Amino acid sequence: MAFGKCLRRERERQDMTLTELARRVEVSIAYLSRIERERENPPPDHLVSALARALDLPADDLFAAARRLPPDLRARTEDVIAVYRQQAARRASR
Repeated sequence: MAFGKCLRRERERQDMTLTELARRVEVSIAYLSRIERERENPPPDHLVSALARALDLPADDLFAAARRLPPDLRARTEDVIAVYRQQAARRASR
């Protein structure tokens, strides 16, 4: 699912308004609205993390929706790819 759609779904699931979420992460309502409507690329890492905290979600889930590795895993990209490929190979062999 696209980042903005994921963000909106989670915000609405928690009955949080766009205004409240924007206030919690200290961004403009207009900017957050553009993100949710896919008019903006996923935001910078610090904002993805802030959104995860504001929505009480695992940051990894929002980074996955943004199609980015969380910052703490980037230094270990080769390890992450190796694990992914091992699991993909196991699923393919079933």
